[in-house]
Amino acid sequence: MEHINRNDRCPCGSGKKYKKCCGVNEAVSITQIIENEIDELQKQLLHFAYYHYGHEIQEDFEILESVMDIENDQEREFYELIHAIWFSLFEGLEDGRTIIEQFIAVEGGKIKRPKLKHILQTWTHARTIAGKVLCVENNKMKIEDGFTLEQMETIVTNLPITIGEGDFFIGILLPYEQNYVFFPSPFDLPDLKPEQTFSYIKERSLNSDYDSPQEYLTDFFMEVLSELPMIGGLLEVDELDWPAPIYKQVADQFKEKLEMVLPPPIIDTGIILWLNFCQKKQKRIQNPNIYVAALHYLLTMIAPIEEMVTQKEFAKEYGVSAGSISSVVSELESELAEEIAELVGLVYGDEQTFDKPPMEKAPVIQFPTSRSSLKEGNSDGAGAFVQPLTSGNPVHKKTVRKASRRDEERARNLIYDAYQTDGKQRYKLAEEALQLNPNCVDAYVILAEKTKSLEEAILLYEKGILAGERELGTAFFKENKGYFWGLLETRPFMRAKLHYAEALSLLGKRNEAIKQYEELLELNPMDNQGVRYSLFVAYIDSGDFKKAGNLLQQYEEPSAQGLYNKLLLELHENGFTKEAEMFLKAAKKENKHVIGYLTGKKRLPAYPPEFYGFGDENEAIVYADMHLQLWGKIDGLREWLKGK
Repeated sequence: MEHINRNDRCPCGSGKKYKKCCGVNEAVSITQIIENEIDELQKQLLHFAYYHYGHEIQEDFEILESVMDIENDQEREFYELIHAIWFSLFEGLEDGRTIIEQFIAVEGGKIKRPKLKHILQTWTHARTIAGKVLCVENNKMKIEDGFTLEQMETIVTNLPITIGEGDFFIGILLPYEQNYVFFPSPFDLPDLKPEQTFSYIKERSLNSDYDSPQEYLTDFFMEVLSELPMIGGLLEVDELDWPAPIYKQVADQFKEKLEMVLPPPIIDTGIILWLNFCQKKQKRIQNPNIYVAALHYLLTMIAPIEEMVTQKEFAKEYGVSAGSISSVVSELESELAEEIAELVGLVYGDEQTFDKPPMEKAPVIQFPTSRSSLKEGNSDGAGAFVQPLTSGNPVHKKTVRKASRRDEERARNLIYDAYQTDGKQRYKLAEEALQLNPNCVDAYVILAEKTKSLEEAILLYEKGILAGERELGTAFFKENKGYFWGLLETRPFMRAKLHYAEALSLLGKRNEAIKQYEELLELNPMDNQGVRYSLFVAYIDSGDFKKAGNLLQQYEEPSAQGLYNKLLLELHENGFTKEAEMFLKAAKKENKHVIGYLTGKKRLPAYPPEFYGFGDENEAIVYADMHLQLWGKIDGLREWLKGK
């Protein structure tokens, strides 16, 4: 067929120029062809991703699925598809490149149409978006970014647009010349107000220490997508049956305070708990803020929803006293014991009990991590241990009666039973043991669990340490220093001393804590308690990198703990060096799950796991929980890790 110039007369005989006659249809068909090819290219990308990186995609989705509430198979299929798209465009592989970059490198050269090839190459600049629809025409939408207010033209290929003007939407955009194309389509939630949703995402990004909500949205796109349907689902406080207006006022304040901070189901949980409490016990309330603060604090103890905050910090935030919060929390726990136990079972999937709020932030020892053994616990002899344990507060040794062997044995049996028991019975057994044997160290350790503050707990740990010193005697310390843990009678003392050190550390008394850790390692260089991990944290936190390095050399180990700490020390001392890259590679090989917590992509649960295996997710949680504040001091860490 002879080539027709666009300015020639149209061969159809209309007398018009070709470009204004039949050429118009051809132009439209070429545009449609390009859009069809873009749609096909998206499908090819997904096929490539599943075929070559299906294992990585599935592994990442399983981690994501563990923190998402997926109700059925149809919903799971939806999230799996969107996750595969997100993962292919934004998640780095082992070599640092994304799947889209690999796809362009392998398949880009096979595309014959130059325009399409250029469009594909720009897909490395894909972006997530949460925005508002300005207008819709055919398969085109004019939209506005909810964070930057940037307006842009977008196209939806081969799918009907069901979203309307003014609606909120969330989606993934691919560059298409000067415009964008959705992959696969915008997800609309017509019941949500755009401004409310933008505020929610901004608040979540601030809580996660992100520099911008856009960066947060990209990293947590799947989580945001799953959370958004719940934003508008809060209980209507007015519709609930409140025994008195003041109780409704507390619920209103609680909802208003936290609706942009916590997920709606958590807020609903708090309101329901409060309603149950009010129906059971109708208190006379003068200051609603105390009850709002106590309810907020109680929720942080039940569900892994936000970073641990002390009662003292809550008191400052709400303008009330820490003692009043503690008192109300105790009341709530007492009246709502059954409801809380049921909630804890739902959150953790086991039969844990919730008889008390954890001590401000309970010390966590790393090896092993069962709850019973989490509490396990440079001297030239006993003299160092009988000196004042806290600066400025000397502990005076008192004459304590010596228990009979029979009473000592009965006390030991009571402590054994206490460690197998939870709740009030546990503490009752410890008190009975202490009555039989005033030098029963483990009784002090157990009773410290139910204190309302670290300061109170420290006093009990001190009593336990002194009791252990009395029980063992000065000569025993001199004779057995170096292999203490191998002697069973030393273990209560070692447990109390380690708890004491951890409590000092949490109170910010770093130097005193370091002294206790160092003494523990002198008594037991084999370090069956994992003291070296807490001591390493304290050294880094105090800026004593030389001692931290010596400690790593003394306890050289190929575990995730040791390898990530080598990397941490290198970054603090020398920055992003070649050695740091080598350490990172070795650490990721041992446990790749840690990186997600260091970059903020994954959130830590409120409580550490009871057990972990080398290389698994729980090990990563335990490590991150203990070291995250040290990693957070390294400027540019997140960007460096994302590029590796």
